[in-house]
Formats: sequence, C-alpha cells, structure tokens
Amino acid sequence: MIFNAISIIAAVLAMSPTAVSAPTNQTKPGAELSKAARLRMADRHRYSILADDKDFVFDLGQNGFQSIANRQTFPAMVGTGTSIAAARFPGCSISKLHIHPRAAEMLVLLSGRLVTETIPELGAAAAAGAADGQTVQQQQQRVIRNELAPNTLTVFDQGALHTQINPECDDATALTVFSAEDGGFGFVADQAFALPDDVIATQLGDAISGADIDRIRAALPAGVAAQIDACVEKCKIEKRHF
Repeated sequence: MIFNAISIIAAVLAMSPTAVSAPTNQTKPGAELSKAARLRMADRHRYSILADDKDFVFDLGQNGFQSIANRQTFPAMVGTGTSIAAARFPGCSISKLHIHPRAAEMLVLLSGRLVTETIPELGAAAAAGAADGQTVQQQQQRVIRNELAPNTLTVFDQGALHTQINPECDDATALTVFSAEDGGFGFVADQAFALPDDVIATQLGDAISGADIDRIRAALPAGVAAQIDACVEKCKIEKRHF
C-alpha cells in the first residue's frame, strides 16, 4: 500500500503544471571562452580547436624582439607545461629585480653580453659557507653572479630574486624558457613599496625615516647600479635630467 501511494504521488507530480523539469544548458559548448580556456577544458579534439595551421606558429620577433609565448598569447602552448620569451636588453641597462612565482627560468644569451645576479632562498649561505653556530639570519646571503657570452645558458630557480645587467653599448638579446605555461612576474621593489609607509619602515628597521620613503619610491624606476654609470660614461650616453 505504501509503495502504491508513493507511486501515485510521483505520477501526479510529474503531470502537474507546476512541476519543475531539470535545468538544461542552452549555452553552446565553448561559447565566449578563449581558445586557451577551451583547450584547458577539452579532454580531446585539441586539433579541432587549433584548426588553422597558423595556430602553431608564434612570432617572437614582434615588438622589437620583446614578446612572450604563453598559453594566453599562444594557445598551442597549452599542455606543454612551458612558455618562452624573447628579450632585448638595451645598452647600459639593468632590469628591475624580479621573480617568477610559478616557474624556473632558463636564459640563453643570443648576442651581446649580460651580467646576471641571483639571490636564492633564505639559508643559502655564501659560497664560503657558514661558520659553526651561525643562525640563518647571521649567515651572509649568497648572491650568484655570472657573466654570459653568446650561446651560454643560465638558470634562475623558481621564486629566486634575479636581475640582468647589460654593461655594453650595444643591445643584448636572449631567449628565456619558463617551466610553466604562465610563470608570472613580480617586481620586488614595486610590490614592496606598494605597502603603507609605516609597514615599510617597520620592515626596514626604521633605517630610513618616513619622510624619505617617497623619495626612495620615486627613485625606483631609475635603479641604476655603479656598473651602469661606468657603461654610460664609456658609451658616451647623455643622462636624462628630470
């Protein structure tokens, strides 16, 4: 009897005009999604999404040899686990100290000369080693410094602070390969000085006064090392005055 009652109730509800049917998806598959997003979601038919042969070609020479092929700019990279960038370093220039939070970077110099400096993780002591009994904070932080000639390769570990300096008059060019489809960029000084002044002063141990913070913040884009000053003098480059 109970079973029959349940069956009758179910039948009535099914015929009722107020019964709500299961929702249906009226959106076409892949509508309004980027090609890269569709590729990440697809379990097959990769080649139907990359239907044009030109989908497999990317011009690294665009923008004056300053471009990056990652899953956003070059969807064919989806599934490769890598991305690649072309980089041009103008004469007498230094890149801002930066990190790639999601990828290691392998840089191969194509032309010119570069000086690279890398600051690895906390606890990586200087090459001379740490003295017995020293804490991590007391150890001298290691800085890995190398000079690159054409066709030489260096590695920047994931998350490691690093910079590249071109100490010559002519441009240097390089290719960089990242161990992720979107390695990300983080400019250390820009991000640090985005914090409130009182937080910055605390982190610097009040080594600078609050009145000086704006001056330092304004000077960040200049970022010129002594080596660059020597290069500017050698190459007879006229300094801009602001």
